[in-house]
Amino acid sequence: MEFPIVALVLLIVAIALIGALFKVPGPAGRYKARRLMTENEAEFFGRLVVALPDHYIFPQVAMTALIEAASSNKKTAHSDRLRIAQQRADFVVCDRSCRVVAVVELDDRTHSRSKDEIRDGRLQQAGIQTVRFQSTSKPGVGAVRTAVLAAVAVEDGSTPGFAVSASAEKVGQPQSVERILTAEAGRWKPSVPRPPADSHQ
Repeated sequence: MEFPIVALVLLIVAIALIGALFKVPGPAGRYKARRLMTENEAEFFGRLVVALPDHYIFPQVAMTALIEAASSNKKTAHSDRLRIAQQRADFVVCDRSCRVVAVVELDDRTHSRSKDEIRDGRLQQAGIQTVRFQSTSKPGVGAVRTAVLAAVAVEDGSTPGFAVSASAEKVGQPQSVERILTAEAGRWKPSVPRPPADSHQ
């Protein structure tokens, strides 16, 4: 009777050792660090900091931290949340009270113009203007400051219109983009209540 018991114990120990050797990651998973910004983005971040000393600059901000679905229809709101769930803003510009005043995007060749315009339209619905620069032709500090402060003026209501790319004026939107923006009208709002605008220095 002792031999079967010893054999069973050895079998259990062997199974435990094999399991330890080929252990599958548990619910916690396995992760490694990644860079917050590319070298190109980090260099441009430095330009923004110098260009806007009276503002805070936050890189790689989730879109869900900036806007949220405003539809009263639960199914539509859920669908809208999924549309932006994986999106991030390259840089968010805030005033000294941490009120969002503009989003800055550094576009490269992977960007889709129509998708960018839809995304900009969603931010605009929530009162957030977008300024876009081309990564291959980044402007100097002075031009960056002028473009971003122009968007701040739009956001504050002192200048009508929509902030455009610093490198080129937008031409007519594709019909599909216009249809999407029209269909989504009123479906986006800021993720947090926006306090009254302070005077910008």
